[in-house]
Amino acid sequence: MLRKKVITLTVITSLLFIGCSKSESVPNTRNANDDISIKSTNVEDASNIEPNIEVASGTEETSTTDSVSKLVQYVVPNGEYSEQCGFKNNEGKIVVKAEYDFCGTFHEGMAYLLKKNLKSDSDGGYYLGYSNSSGELVIPVNIEADYGWMLDARNFSEGLVAILNKDQWGYMDKEGKTVIPFDFDSASDFINGIATVSKDYKYGAIDRSGKAVLEFKYSHLGDFKEGLASFSPMNSDKQGFINTKGKEVVAPIWDQTMYFSEGRAAVAKGDYENAKWGFVDTLGKVIIEPKYDGVFIDPGGDSPDVIGGYFENGTIDVYQEGENGQVTAITIDKNGKELKRKDYASTLDVLESMYN
Repeated sequence: MLRKKVITLTVITSLLFIGCSKSESVPNTRNANDDISIKSTNVEDASNIEPNIEVASGTEETSTTDSVSKLVQYVVPNGEYSEQCGFKNNEGKIVVKAEYDFCGTFHEGMAYLLKKNLKSDSDGGYYLGYSNSSGELVIPVNIEADYGWMLDARNFSEGLVAILNKDQWGYMDKEGKTVIPFDFDSASDFINGIATVSKDYKYGAIDRSGKAVLEFKYSHLGDFKEGLASFSPMNSDKQGFINTKGKEVVAPIWDQTMYFSEGRAAVAKGDYENAKWGFVDTLGKVIIEPKYDGVFIDPGGDSPDVIGGYFENGTIDVYQEGENGQVTAITIDKNGKELKRKDYASTLDVLESMYN
């Protein structure tokens, strides 16, 4: 698998995550992110990076308008190397005072706010809360998020947000009411009314009322995309896909999988470092035989996210590794036809080209 080879990538990744929220897509690579509570990203999630930041008077100002929330994030200095954030309206009036260490983007009219928890035993300990687009703290910033903002701070989806409270996940609504109790070891966002959750190392799925729609009988269960989710039977590391009724549509014969996108899912044979990747359709038919060294880029560093892995507008970039760290990026269509290729000296060069 294409992973970072030099520490420089950590700097690039860190810059991308300043003031940003966690994004939507999760690659179902068990070895990459086995806990479904950790959300991952791809190229389509670049729009989640916080664009609306205004620097306090006396420093450079880079504010833009948030067309959804109509609030602008602004920051003020807080020591030599840090700053705090809040929100102003379009007239420049402060509606949320800049006293938070991280501010998310608005999703469904809600944005997370975090303060460092200096009493936490965890280096990543924060207090988490949420503001609505009027600047009202509907969920006070007092929920302990011990694993760090990049993992715990989630966006609202279908009117609910998954929240980790004292090592257990549950769901709250936009009024700050707990609508699904904190009973789960992990929890995903709701997609088309279904969320994947786990208890005692067994995975299942619930609806928005908290009712189980799939039994807790899987050792792995991904999010449902295009009506299908990756799964592993109990006592098995192999993955396949089931539908929202629990019917197996792709047999669990693969070592790694990604979500379905545009009727295709990337699947792999082999471990995380040495896998060969191909693609199947929604009936489980192998459309492109496993032969590629990678279908996404893993930035490494502090980021749990990967880039790519999904078809977009009928194409996807896949990768072959060469000698001395060289990488060839190949753009293919959904039937495996090669459309173009480009050689890079390293994975770092591939990553840098995505942001230049």
